[in-house]
Amino acid sequence: MANDFDFGFTAVDEVPSEAPVQPAAPSIDEDKILDKLAELERKILNADNSGMVNEHRSLIESDVSTKLRDVEDLVLPLLYNLQKNPEKEYIHWPNRTAIIDKQIEKIKAVTRYYERI
Repeated sequence: MANDFDFGFTAVDEVPSEAPVQPAAPSIDEDKILDKLAELERKILNADNSGMVNEHRSLIESDVSTKLRDVEDLVLPLLYNLQKNPEKEYIHWPNRTAIIDKQIEKIKAVTRYYERI
């Protein structure tokens, strides 16, 4: 069991003569690195991303337009129904809490879509 912890090294007072010599680390030319970084920065800043920006804007506008139509489809029927029979002064609406809660959840599902992602 004593051999279970033998990792193959021993402690010595001096470096053995047959020890391999470590190669020197390659020298780093900081000026070349800085020049490369500056060149990459110029390329990034001067890149024409207008096509991607316009495509993204178009997708967002389309998504917003669709969501607004969905909200209209959920709200307008209620308003149209409330508008019916304007000559009647009162509206009889039993069990409205459950009906309204259900509609509120539908509206939240459309308007808070990105909060769930």
